[in-house]
Amino acid sequence: MNKHIYSILHNKCPNCLKGDYFITNNAFNLKDFEKMHKQCSYCGMDFRQQPGFYFGGAIVSYILQAAILFLFYILFQVIIEIKLGYFITAFGVLLILLLPITFRLSRIIWINVMGTLPDGSNLNKDRKK
Repeated sequence: MNKHIYSILHNKCPNCLKGDYFITNNAFNLKDFEKMHKQCSYCGMDFRQQPGFYFGGAIVSYILQAAILFLFYILFQVIIEIKLGYFITAFGVLLILLLPITFRLSRIIWINVMGTLPDGSNLNKDRKK
């Protein structure tokens, strides 16, 4: 399994795959779902990166929610053909319920794509160009 996919699916440091990224593994622990470790407990990778780093995660979150909207639309408008008002209500409820998951996924995807290591090198230096 690709190390970035493993990191995203298992809430692990994108560098060493050992330290946890978020404080709790339960996305629906609403008290702590957004709390992250400041750095990896194993390799020392800084999860905070630089100020404003996670604004890019907001873009990833938008893309995830747009994909959910598209799939939800296909299922409920094209296949099942429910009324638009019901669709909008159901989609709004779904987005609220999935907020902790999309928040966490967007952050961990963003650091896997754009993160830097403690020595300042790019996390994805092993990519072939």
